[in-house]
Amino acid sequence: MPLEETIDATDVKILEMLTIDSRTNLKIIARECGLSSSAVLTRIKKLKNNGTIVGTRLSVREGALGYPYQATVGVTAEVPQIQRVSEEIRNQHNVVVCTKSVGKYNMLCLVIAESMEQLDRATRKIRNIPGVKGIGINVIIERAYLKYASAFKKEALKNKNQKLDEVEIAIIKELMIDSRLPFITIAKKINVSHETIRKKFEKLKEKGIITGCSVIIDYSKLGYEGTAFIFMTSTQGSEKTSVIGELKKLPSILMVNSVMGAFDIVVMALFKNLRDFTRLVDEIQQIPGVGQIDVCLANFTYFSFTPIPRTPIKCDTLELS
Repeated sequence: MPLEETIDATDVKILEMLTIDSRTNLKIIARECGLSSSAVLTRIKKLKNNGTIVGTRLSVREGALGYPYQATVGVTAEVPQIQRVSEEIRNQHNVVVCTKSVGKYNMLCLVIAESMEQLDRATRKIRNIPGVKGIGINVIIERAYLKYASAFKKEALKNKNQKLDEVEIAIIKELMIDSRLPFITIAKKINVSHETIRKKFEKLKEKGIITGCSVIIDYSKLGYEGTAFIFMTSTQGSEKTSVIGELKKLPSILMVNSVMGAFDIVVMALFKNLRDFTRLVDEIQQIPGVGQIDVCLANFTYFSFTPIPRTPIKCDTLELS
């Protein structure tokens, strides 16, 4: 990496704060880093220019947008057909993410749906793509852990008759494009007051509809060589919650999903080299209650369908995530 693009400890601190909440005020970041606001802004621009910050993400409870059912789908495809199959999968309306991988599966997908019937149809469409040899489906019961989740409230939406209004939907749409977009800019776009946008945004957080705003980072710029998806079962008689609790303690694990299907838990983790990856697998295998483990190493990720709400939608009490 060229000298002018070297990432130092202050850059890492800025990245961590923006990953926890991309809307963090520059003055707060500056105070934490012992810099001026203009110096922080210069560093953020540098991190964008050198490809470390590649975008932003708004985390929203898909159930609140009308998609309460989610599943990870592992795909085994004929090797010569992988590129074509991945393109067909990404064209499916319900596929949010498709990651090419090496290991148990050729590809890993995140599929969301409005109903179990729609989820079944979406996964059958993937299974029936020419070149697909088989799939493994794990329905997500709970996103039990996300390392850089913000401090936003994540209360369950108990009132099934609660709806998103037009202004709330507009806010979500704009922040899905850029989660750092100033409220005053959103206010001008939809012709309401800045204060209305601020109050609506806080309301969406309190309801647990918006669960986070973050920057998307190219972790290879921070010295990580890859991302691992690790599927595991819990042994008979063991408590899944205790296994998840131990997994949370491992610093390289970014996300833990409690699932229902061929496996009980799916985790996403970063590793810096083969030795680091081997150590991570050993640590997981030593956790009491962990049974079978299967691993996929991601080598390219496509982001496809974005679940932006189309109309005011009821929040379903059957929400699983």
